[in-house]
Amino acid sequence: MGGFGSGRHGNTVTAEATASYVISISSLAPEFQQGRCVTCVAHFERGKFPILITVDLTTEWNCFVELIHKTRDYREGDRIVIGRVALAWTVPTYGGRRWWFLCPRTGCRTTKLFLPNGGWHFLSRQAYRLGYASQRENRRSYRERRTAAVNRLLVGEGRSTSNIVPPKPEWMRSRTYARWIERRERAGGKASDRRLGRLS
Repeated sequence: MGGFGSGRHGNTVTAEATASYVISISSLAPEFQQGRCVTCVAHFERGKFPILITVDLTTEWNCFVELIHKTRDYREGDRIVIGRVALAWTVPTYGGRRWWFLCPRTGCRTTKLFLPNGGWHFLSRQAYRLGYASQRENRRSYRERRTAAVNRLLVGEGRSTSNIVPPKPEWMRSRTYARWIERRERAGGKASDRRLGRLS
């Protein structure tokens, strides 16, 4: 049949490896106005891949998002694809509405739609069988990523990969800081910190 995933075997590919374009429900949330139909344009590849997006909430029992764009299957040239994705909502414990896409292929709720290189339609991660980049990490890379994430939270981007224990931010409670440091140590920074302590 051709297109993304044809004849594909072996390990699961990732959204990053397929250079997937991603549309999240949160990015469209400002357009969710009950009883209205709103159209906007999203751009990928620095404007070279525009997507005309229509959010239609005029009928409560038939809410949907329509996506008009070119296919990413290079064999099809500039063929235009029109896709419609149904919307659903749930009520969180804090009230209001939480919106979801309903994947056209699986029917499952999702907060993100993906269009990988070679694909035609925006679908869920599960529909394209896309894995997460973290699934390809070895143990060391995983520890470094988790440690860096805690560092970014505590001291910002400037020292996100530092091996030194970050100081407690003034705005953070001591118990919260201790809990984050404990997570950092569990993620693999404990041994490095002790090593640095012996050298100082």
